[in-house]
Amino acid sequence: MTSKDKLLKKIFGALEGVDIKQSKFVSKIDNQKEIKPEDTMPFPSRNVHENKINYGKGLDYIYGTKPLSNQADYPEGLNPFASALQKIKPSAEKLSWLKSAVVRAKSPNELHKAVDEALAAGARLNACNDGEWSFAEYVVLGTHFHRLEKSDRKKLIRKVMLSGAEFHDTLLQNKLIGEIYNELQPEAQPQIDERLEELEKAGESAVQEGELIDIEIDNKMLFMEFSEDSKVEVAKILRELGSNILKMGNNAVEVKSEKGDIRNYTDMSNGSSVMLEFPTSIGKLNIVLYQEADQVQVRVENKEMWAELQKRGEEIGKNCLFGGVKLKETVERGSFTRCGIWSEKQKEVSEKLFSWADKVRENSKETCRAL
Repeated sequence: MTSKDKLLKKIFGALEGVDIKQSKFVSKIDNQKEIKPEDTMPFPSRNVHENKINYGKGLDYIYGTKPLSNQADYPEGLNPFASALQKIKPSAEKLSWLKSAVVRAKSPNELHKAVDEALAAGARLNACNDGEWSFAEYVVLGTHFHRLEKSDRKKLIRKVMLSGAEFHDTLLQNKLIGEIYNELQPEAQPQIDERLEELEKAGESAVQEGELIDIEIDNKMLFMEFSEDSKVEVAKILRELGSNILKMGNNAVEVKSEKGDIRNYTDMSNGSSVMLEFPTSIGKLNIVLYQEADQVQVRVENKEMWAELQKRGEEIGKNCLFGGVKLKETVERGSFTRCGIWSEKQKEVSEKLFSWADKVRENSKETCRAL
């Protein structure tokens, strides 16, 4: 085993909770920086490794893979102790970019900026692929990697905690991080609970049939699960300028809240199908959405009613988009390309598609139900 292998083994072992003091090996690679006695989680110097780190992996290179849960080892994606939202895997490319921003930061201010930009962009803080650290956990590791003072660490951890961040127990076992977490928890938890309570009331008021089962939030993403037979008034539950996952039984749809009170249906989980119900001057019009490969198929249930509405020049779903496109055009095309959380490429829809959206105001109340 080479000296490098031995060093990495010690690093990985220490992160898993083995009691190895930092001074035993960090001083060998960076003896110019002061070692803080209260900070026992070991980490190499950023400067020494800067040119060797693949920023797509970042701190994964230093700390290794994320430790397994305290629970038994489950097949990929099947851990029953993971939350429903965490089971939806993130874009590897996007998560890698976010992690790179943490590693590349040259100062506390740059690290604060990276976190602020991620929060503003609606990044999922707890999303991670199996064996990897989440962005929120990367922020914690980054405060160690960049050797921040406790005050700066506390500010950064506070930001992500107030947005719903959760951390693996391994990180909280570190004396300083655990201390900061315990100091912030009495402030953060009541605010998260209050937000969930407000969302629960909104979710229950939106249910026309069925019942609300579960609610989760991760920064600007909302997850709501309803019983399989539910009928839900979508507009009542969407969070402002964020992404919303509505699940009914085994069917799930993603709806993004855009500027101008626009609801943009962007994606569906594999095998899902839902029906949207729009009020019109001659009755309720049903639009069926179902996932097929990289497309979401769009079908009008009552074609005669649709034809009559087109003759009258009546616009249905003025405040709705489907993959960034108006309902009429989407129906004519017959489908739209998946561009949300479950799509393989998770493409960003061009801003040009939303350039008109600010002029639109809500004047329909479509409802959504699983087929």
